[in-house]
Order: sequence, then C-alpha cells, then structure tokens
Amino acid sequence: MTVKKILACLVSLTAVSYINAQQPQAGRRNFDSDSSATDTAKVQLDVLLKDMDSVRQDYPVLYQRRKKENLVESTGYLQGSKLEATPSTFLNAGLTGRLAGLYTSQSSGEPGSDGVTLSLRGRQPLVLIDGVPRALWSINPEQIESVTLLKDALSTALLGMQSMNGAVLITTKKGAQRPGFNMNLKAQTGIAAPLRLPRPLGAYQYAQLYNEALANDGRGPLYTQADLEAYKNHSDPYGHPDINWYDQVLEKSTPFSRYTLNAEGTNKVVRYFVSLDYLNQSGLFKQSPANTYSTNTEYQRYTFRSNVDVNLTDKLSLYLNLFGRMRTQNEPGSGTANIFSSLVQTPDNAYPIHNPSGTLGGNINYSDNIYGQTVQTGYTSTVFSEGYVDLGVKYNLDEILDGWWVKGLLSYVLTLNQNIDRSKAFETFQMLLGAGGDTTYQRFGTRTDQKNASSVDTRAHQVYTQLSTGYSHQWQGNTLDAMLLFSTQGNTTDADLSNTYRTFGANIQYGIKGKYILQAAASYSGNNRYQPGYLYGFFPAGGIGWRVDKENFFPKAGFVNLLKLRASYGLSGNAVAGYYDYIDRYVSGDGYYFGQSAAQQGGLVEYLSPYVTTYAKGLKLDIGMDIAFANNRGTFSLDYYRNRLTDLVQARGTSSAVLGYGSDIQENLGKNRYSGLEMTLGWQDKAGSFSYWMNGNFSLSSSEILYNDEPDYPYSWMQHTGHTDNAIYGYVADGFITQRGEGPVVEGYSSRPGDIRYVDLNNDGVVNQYDKKVIGNDKPLLFYGADIGISWKNFRLSMLWQGVANHDIINSGNSWWAFQNDGKGQAWEHNLNRWTAENAGSATYPRVSVGTNVNNDVASSFWVHSGAYLRLKNAELSYTFDHLHIKHFSLHDIKVFINGLNLLTFTSYKDADPETLNSSYPIQRIFNGGLSIDF
Repeated sequence: MTVKKILACLVSLTAVSYINAQQPQAGRRNFDSDSSATDTAKVQLDVLLKDMDSVRQDYPVLYQRRKKENLVESTGYLQGSKLEATPSTFLNAGLTGRLAGLYTSQSSGEPGSDGVTLSLRGRQPLVLIDGVPRALWSINPEQIESVTLLKDALSTALLGMQSMNGAVLITTKKGAQRPGFNMNLKAQTGIAAPLRLPRPLGAYQYAQLYNEALANDGRGPLYTQADLEAYKNHSDPYGHPDINWYDQVLEKSTPFSRYTLNAEGTNKVVRYFVSLDYLNQSGLFKQSPANTYSTNTEYQRYTFRSNVDVNLTDKLSLYLNLFGRMRTQNEPGSGTANIFSSLVQTPDNAYPIHNPSGTLGGNINYSDNIYGQTVQTGYTSTVFSEGYVDLGVKYNLDEILDGWWVKGLLSYVLTLNQNIDRSKAFETFQMLLGAGGDTTYQRFGTRTDQKNASSVDTRAHQVYTQLSTGYSHQWQGNTLDAMLLFSTQGNTTDADLSNTYRTFGANIQYGIKGKYILQAAASYSGNNRYQPGYLYGFFPAGGIGWRVDKENFFPKAGFVNLLKLRASYGLSGNAVAGYYDYIDRYVSGDGYYFGQSAAQQGGLVEYLSPYVTTYAKGLKLDIGMDIAFANNRGTFSLDYYRNRLTDLVQARGTSSAVLGYGSDIQENLGKNRYSGLEMTLGWQDKAGSFSYWMNGNFSLSSSEILYNDEPDYPYSWMQHTGHTDNAIYGYVADGFITQRGEGPVVEGYSSRPGDIRYVDLNNDGVVNQYDKKVIGNDKPLLFYGADIGISWKNFRLSMLWQGVANHDIINSGNSWWAFQNDGKGQAWEHNLNRWTAENAGSATYPRVSVGTNVNNDVASSFWVHSGAYLRLKNAELSYTFDHLHIKHFSLHDIKVFINGLNLLTFTSYKDADPETLNSSYPIQRIFNGGLSIDF
C-alpha cells in the first residue's frame, strides 16, 4: 500500500461521516486504480480540505482565475452544482435569490419562454460563456462549473464598450478533477402546474353584476329575471351558457422530464468533458383526440457539449469546445398569447363551447371560440438551431522568461431560427330560435385548409477572436500578474452589416508581502457603427486591497481568519450605436402628380434626420470588505457601490414634430445614478454525521434620474428627475365619492357615488395631467435570498428562500377591471367587493361600470399595492447510496432525489401572483423527482 493510501486511511475515520453528508457525490470511481474504500476516503479528504479553506480557492474572473483572498474586484460566485436542484428549462431562473446584487423577475411561465429577466445593480448585464459574449441561457446545469458576477468597473474594464452594465460569467466544466474515467447518468421527471390563475365570475354572478353596472350608469338592465334564473340553475346550456374557459382549455398539470448523460476524464495529456441532454416540457392547453398532431405549447431541447483540453507538449496546450443545441417550441396556430388574451376578455356566458349541431359556438361579439382557438387552428412551430466552436491555444515561454505565456482564441457562433406554419382558420355559429321554434345558425368566420409553409426568421452569426499574453512572478512574498489582450467581436444578423467591437486591454495586479494588493486595468475599445471620430473610447479602472489580517498588530490566533478591505473606481462604457444613424436615409413617400394626364410619380422622403451618438459612460465606485472567521467556517462580505451613468441614449423630451420626423431621434441625454448596499453571510459546520450550511444575501438597490430632458413642468411633483427610473406615476386617490357631482374627479367627468375621488394637487378645481405624481416604486428596492441546508449521513435537504420588499405593483387592464372592451369583457371575483351603499366603508373596488370608466380606470394610487413577497423558490431532498453500499454493481454511487420550484409564496397581495399581473402564461410550480447514477 502506498504512503498516499496510508494517509488516506488515517483521515478517513474523521472525514468520511462529514463528507458523506456534505458532499454525497464527491469523487467518482477511478477505473485506472483500485476500487477500494481508501480511494473514496482520499477524495473525501480533498473535498473536506477544499470546503474548509474556500477563501484560498481559485475563482474565475474575466479571462483569468484568481484566489478569492487576492480579489480586489467586486464579484459574486456560485458553484454550478447549486443549480442542479432547480428543475427549470432556463439557467437564469436558477440564479434567482442566490447572488447579492442580482435581481430577477419573471413575467411568464410558458415552456421555452420563461420570461426571466436579470438586473445587476439596476442594469441588464452582459452574458459571457467561457469568456465569450453569447446569451445562451438554455443549457443544463450539469455543464456548469461556476457562475461569476462581475459588478464593478475593475472587473469588467477589459470589456470596453460592453462593460457598463456588469456581466454574468458562466464557466463550463473542462474535465474530471482527478485521473480516470467518470460517467454520470441522470433521469428526472415531474409535473408542472399553474402557480395562480385568475378567478372569473360565473355566468349568474356576472349577469347580476352587469345589471348593477348598467344601473350605476343610469341605464336599464340587460338580463331579465328569467335570464338570471337560467344562468343560476343551468337549465338552458345553449341559450344561457356558463363556461369556465380556464377549466375548459387548460390542464390542471402537465409533464416535465429531462435526461442527461455526462462523461469526463483526466490524464497527463487530456482533460475532457462531454455532455448529452434532452428536455421535454409540455404546456397547459388541452388537446382534441381528433387531431393527429399536437396543438399544445410544447418545448423540447437537445443539447450536446464537448470540452477537450490537450497538452500537446510541456509548453503547448490546446482546447476545443463544441456546443450544439436544437430547440423546438410548439403552440396552437392562433398563438398562445392570443388565447390568454381571449381568456381575460371573454365572460363565462358569452357562448357555449358547442351548439346542439356539434358546431362551435360564437356570435357577432365573440366570433373566436376559445376552445376552437386552442384545438382547431392547427399549430405553428419554431426550431431554434444554435452551435458554436471555441479553439484556443496557449504556449508557455518559460525558456525566455519564467512565467510568461501567450494565448490565442477563435470562436464562431451560428444561430438559425426557422418558423413552420401549419395553422388554419375555423368558423363559429350562433344558434337562433325562430318564432315557431325552428332552429337556424348564423355563421362567423371562414374555415380554411391547413397551411404548410416555412420561413427563416433569423439567421445570425458571431466571430470572436482574442490574442493575449501574460506574465506571472513571485519573489520575496511579492506577486506580479499582468496581461495584455486584443479582441474582436463581430455580430451579423440577417442582411445587416456586421456590428463589430474591437478592444485593446491590459490588466496588472501587484501584491506586496501578501498585505497590499494594487490593481489597474484599462481598455481602448470601439464600435464600427459610430461616426468616425466617435468610434473609440478609453476605459480605465483601478483598485486597492488591504489584507489587515496579515499585519503584525492583527491577532494571529483570533476569531477572525481573514479581513480584507478593498476599493475600486473606474470608467465603463456601453455602446447603443443604432444602425449607422449618422448617415442620411430616405424611404418611399407619397406619390406626386405631373403632366396633363396627372400621372403619379413615386417620391422619397427623409426617413430620419441624421444624428450623432456616442457610447454611454459610467463612473463606478465600489468599496467592500471580506471577512472569514471561526476557522473559515463563516464568511461575510459587504459592498457599497455608487455608479453615475451619463450619455444614456433616449428621446428628447422637449422635441417637436414640426420638422416632420417626430420625436424618434435618440440622443446621448440621460443621466442616472445607481447606488446600493450588498451583503453576503455564510456559515457551514458539522457535528459527527450531521452538517449544515446557511448562505444568505441581502441587496438594497436605489436609482435616481439625474437628467432626462423632460419638459419644463409647471409643478415640481410632475418631474421625473430626482425619482427612480421605474417609478409609477398617476393620480393620488382620496377615497370614494359619496354624493353625485362631488369632486375632485377627472376633468370633464360627472361623478356618481362610488367613484374614486382624487387629490387636486395644484388646487385649480380640476384633476388633469397637472395632478399626476409618483405613486409607487420610489423607494430603494430590497431583495434577498437564503440557501439553507442540512445533511445527515447520506440524507441531504436544501432549501432556497427568495424575497422582495419595497416593490410596488399597479393593477390595470382586462385582467383586473370589470366589463372592459366596450362592455364585452370579463369580470372577476375581486370585483364583487365593489363599492355599494351598504359596504361603502370596506369596499376595495369602485362602483362597477360598463366599459371603460374614464375616472376610475386610470393609473392612480388606488390601484397600487405592495408587491413584496417571500417565496420558497427551490427545495431538494436526496439520499445517496455510496460505493460502500453498491460495490457489487460496479457503480460508485446512486442518488435518488425529489425537488421542486416555486413551492410556497407568502404575500399580502392575494388576487394574483406578484410577479405576473397581466394576462400572460402563468408561472409554473414544478414537482420533480429523479435518479442520478455515477459510474
């Protein structure tokens, strides 16, 4: 037995219980060596030491790796394994609540279009995969080694004109961490269900409320007492239908499945990682057995990745990354968005699903039967094909200068989106009863044959090249790490000319005796779509770090193991160049008549007055502190940032249409400030076979509009300057009107009891545009998350809690107001708590009206509610059968697990999900289970 194995045996008794709990998948079988318990113990020891000394790990930053203890930049870091517990089709959904400074919001739950947007310190970040800009969120978590947030000017300086908004750096796996061949097969399946659906009124309550609304408007009833009775007892299902359309066209749940096969290995020459992935998620729409094809919203994804690193010689290495992905997104021919729009606009008593003749019901007001839209319009499908190849080489020039290297990278990305249209139109019929009791039908619409057409929607490619050289050296406790690079990024979409970035950059870090860290970075970067003379900009940044714990006066055996203070400051840029907007362009205009016969001749008009723009700029300050304590079991980070952005592109608020081309000109006018506080606190510990961890993050983000060229308003409360960039504007509500003709109400409106009263801010006797002010979202946004977990022996339970505070939402539109769409719209359960003389003191909705009420149905503080919530975003329970239990099967371990997404939500807002207020596809709650086998 080797010394290495003897040492592994000695530590195994103390390490194995902790590691089995904390890292049940740590280490896989090495078929090149003995499959004994000592191999497992060695791997467990390595993981233990790594976990307990995380402050000295290497972390990916832009184009480099640095030890966390030497970081001056403001960053956030997440291990890719954390994402594997989230059963989501898109990677960005798995980032919710996990990293300080990163805010996510979701507007839809449609398969393939989850609608999750990211905001990093108030701006939409750039996405890089292995250092190359490319927004490919639809990849499986098993391919991800880590996710790094680049937040400040220093961390993004080498991005040049793409640096201002920060960046999300995704690093994919490059191979096994130890020699041998390793393979993992994971199969998981589950169900997805709507998190919350609107609650429409049934036909009887709808008709009652509609008559009340007519009476409130001074009009006679539409529904007789006989109508009401028929709706109530369902005695006439064709003449007086009562159809809950959500129940008729939506399933209660839908299946979700994903299968992944990964292989990885390492020896002295080659490191490789290969991954195959298949995902299938069905949508909520019900289908008809009469169709031989799917009319549901469905999403399928096939993914292939191969990352190979080869040591060609002791000096020369090469890496080749291949990625391919095909996604297919299917939906009914009428369109998913149109169906959900119909659901919020069609009352339950509009028409029957089918007439006695078997035809689809409909009438002149509702000619599109929702069931027909769902199953009788054929289908459309979009095929997204994407792939890229990265080829990189690195050569060590140690024989010339120890620590010197050069590197080259060539990357090519191709995207092709193809639409397949197999839609068709259908017809609806209204049953009419004659005086003699005979039945006739009136037809609406025309039935058409199914189309069979295809078209290329988008064809795009990107070529990225990079040449870099660097030098690293250590002497007498000092360190020097320097890098120079040149990169080009050319993006071409369809027939447009390429949008090209060119960047020259440098980064240097100098460490003095392990105590002081000085770092500077700068880039000279340009975009080809700017006018000559405005093509390039210079973006410098600098930072300093102080390892206080390395000072002689600092206690060496105290509670605090690391104390680092850091600060950075720099200039960032962001190119929004348009499409050569400085060049004159003309388009076809109205014809002109010439000659005796007055023949029309074509003409040209000026499309847009040429204007000059330049890149936006951001002066960014970050001050931070990092602490490790209690033998590195606990960590704490604190960041304060203050970013002043100038030359933001926007339309001039004081422009005029007198020149003939309106106010579409985008100029470098805006000035905003973003500031905030971010905290991260982590703790992990163990006691025997039991271990636990807690990682919490807290972010307070504030924005302020400093200048936006708005008109010279007569009153200060009308101004947007000085408020947040997402503030809600409207009237200030002041209770309900109690006497007819009372005010103040919207100018020109004659009030009735139950209407909303407003505050006349300028006291001129009327309420109009001069009385609008900020009514919501004018406080710093607070968002937070907590990853909490425990493990005991081979059991492991993890939970991710995520929440938002100081966030307002405003209700509006068909999904909230009753009887919209000229009085033909739906009504909802929350409309029942409308104002009446009997419940005037407790009403939460004004008196009901038919159609749009110009006084009540406007943006006002009456409709603003708190959007704060706390959500159990993700949870997973697993059990791992390790090698000691399954050694007879030649497997290393087997893990069984169950997990879920969007499991619980706590909020004071009860009428809808606080993230999806409109008529879009609902967010999904997913319950999932699976099996993971390591070979």
